[in-house]
Amino acid sequence: MQNNKVNTAEQERELFEQRVATNKAAIDSGDFSNFDDEVEFTLEQQRKLEQIELDKVAPTNPEAILEVRHLKKFFVLKKTFLGKPLSSLKAVDDVSFMVKPGETLGIVGESGCGKTTMGRTILKLHEPTDGQVFFEGEDIAKYSQKDMRALRTKMQIVFQDPYSSLPPRSTVGDILSEPVKVHNIVPQSEVKDYVMDLMEQCGLRDYYYERYPHEFSGGQRQRICIARALAVKPKFVVCDEPVSALDVSIQAQIINLLKKLQIERNLTYLFISHDLSVVKYISDKIGIMYLGSMVEFGNKTDIFNNPLHPYTEALFSAVPNPNPDEKTKKIVLTGDIPSPANPPKGCKFHTRCPRAMEICKHIAPEYKEMGEGHFCACHLYD
Repeated sequence: MQNNKVNTAEQERELFEQRVATNKAAIDSGDFSNFDDEVEFTLEQQRKLEQIELDKVAPTNPEAILEVRHLKKFFVLKKTFLGKPLSSLKAVDDVSFMVKPGETLGIVGESGCGKTTMGRTILKLHEPTDGQVFFEGEDIAKYSQKDMRALRTKMQIVFQDPYSSLPPRSTVGDILSEPVKVHNIVPQSEVKDYVMDLMEQCGLRDYYYERYPHEFSGGQRQRICIARALAVKPKFVVCDEPVSALDVSIQAQIINLLKKLQIERNLTYLFISHDLSVVKYISDKIGIMYLGSMVEFGNKTDIFNNPLHPYTEALFSAVPNPNPDEKTKKIVLTGDIPSPANPPKGCKFHTRCPRAMEICKHIAPEYKEMGEGHFCACHLYD
């Protein structure tokens, strides 16, 4: 009986190796008619697991305030009777990057690509499915909510909607004083003076102290949200599309305020947006996300002067040109965005890519460094 099991295992291994050899021959010849997607998926998962295991024991970068390795966040859609997941929505799928103190990392992508989920997962507002999040050299991915309490003064978030993110029954003074009191930022007798000084730094008048959120405009509310985030003296702030709900003139004021506060307080930003002109103005590094994955990452000048990924090129072509004499060729992406619950095989972008090749339909491209600090995942550069 034991010999039969051994023989069966050997036969299965030999069969798998034959299918791998067939796939290699298909790649070399360019004829994918006999390509086995199931075998390629198995090999891809093996490669990812090997890389994850290597990165787990790799030392952290001493210059980085935040280092994210293979971050994943899946939301379970269906379970078995015993609670085992049957299908999941892959909101964030294997994302890695690094941010140094005082830098601004801009995260760009269309709606539904996982930008906001990634930001909230880094702050542990969502529990990570897998991966590592190093903040100041410590892996906080496995921290409990109790452990995270001490870090809440170092990591903060400015939410997208300034209307729903403020409690309507609290005055501005109460909203800004509460985190200061809870975390003992200053002695009790100095709280009001501290809050008044903070309001002045954020462009808020002193008589706003006794007013309620409904009495303010969208721009003023966002200033209150920024002041609330900075009340506990954080080092790292996630700005989740902080200007998308505001008028253009007010956007400029809020962006200039964020830059001013960054210099004064030596803040590090993770700036999430879909507006490339805003990201270009405020960011030092830029990451492009598509369907939960990072497809391109690099310095601002490299990304804007030399975009490598077809998706990045399509995003840039959609930016309006203020010069009426210059005509820009827009890249129109056809088809609908695939579901993150059932992403396409191979490259996730191949169903909409104007430069897709046959290999893109079967093999996921490797995310690798094309130049100094410039990463891209595309078969065009294999």
